[in-house]
Amino acid sequence: MRTCAGCRRVRAAGELVRLVATDAGRRVTLDLTRRRPGRGSHICRDSWVGCLEQARRRRFLARSLRVGNDVIDHSRLEDEFSRLFEEHSP
Repeated sequence: MRTCAGCRRVRAAGELVRLVATDAGRRVTLDLTRRRPGRGSHICRDSWVGCLEQARRRRFLARSLRVGNDVIDHSRLEDEFSRLFEEHSP
């Protein structure tokens, strides 16, 4: 069980997307395999838009990854999420 950094709901790991701080905390990216090294955090798969926005606004994502909020490129993360769910849509 993991907690979403946006809505704070506790869910099974498969219902969330893992984000990881890489390059010594200088970059945040999606970790679809859930195996990449580095500090991780999670966002809900089904409501990622709202959860990512809440995590940004409340700085929960930066806090859980232990990085500065300026390190997180939120527009790039939104693009990564959009591409992920475009590829997996019917």
